[in-house]
Amino acid sequence: CNQCFYNRPKAFYLPIGQRHFPTLEEVGDGIVRVNSGHDSNIDRHYVIRTTEQYPKRFFNTSIPRFNFPAPVVFTANPNEEEKPILPHDFVYHETSEYEFDDVMFVRLRVSSTNLHYIIMAAEQWGIEHVPVVLTFMRYYVKDVFAKQNDNFYNYRKYIINPSWCPTEEFMRLTLQIVSQFNPRIEMCGTPTSSFCKDCLNCEKYYRITKRRMNESTTSQ
Repeated sequence: CNQCFYNRPKAFYLPIGQRHFPTLEEVGDGIVRVNSGHDSNIDRHYVIRTTEQYPKRFFNTSIPRFNFPAPVVFTANPNEEEKPILPHDFVYHETSEYEFDDVMFVRLRVSSTNLHYIIMAAEQWGIEHVPVVLTFMRYYVKDVFAKQNDNFYNYRKYIINPSWCPTEEFMRLTLQIVSQFNPRIEMCGTPTSSFCKDCLNCEKYYRITKRRMNESTTSQ
């Protein structure tokens, strides 16, 4: 993905090419995010098999193929400047796997120049009753957003490295605009914090989706 945090040399605390499997002791009662910075549909069978050890897990993909054995987050616009994948882009069958039962939420990557795409996707996925979470892009090369509004970004430390980060005002304004088309819109983190402990969207939607999947299996 363009400007991905994980693809920046030495930006992540582990080499991106090194597989990292936390021990069950490290995980404890926590939820494992599978393929953070990667795609669960790449080497799909290997990914599913090697993570079966974790009682609580969810997958991540930008490839429109679901039907995972655990909840999955779907990034609908891996290139944020291109049109996102929408519900009607899926081929439906009488017994379709595309009922989105295992989708925790649709993730939309937000820049200051793709708001028209974000509004369209947020509205369409909302009609399907699929939660939508916005991820505001951060850039480590300013040339990437040279055509964007510089007032929407400032250069500051993010995690351990400096990046061009969206301003609090830009994030709040975007949420305000998009909520007119999807009142349930949420964002990754908050306008003032990037920490998971201040967000909890993944934990909340994991539990909701896992319960829905269990109920669906029981009713069959």
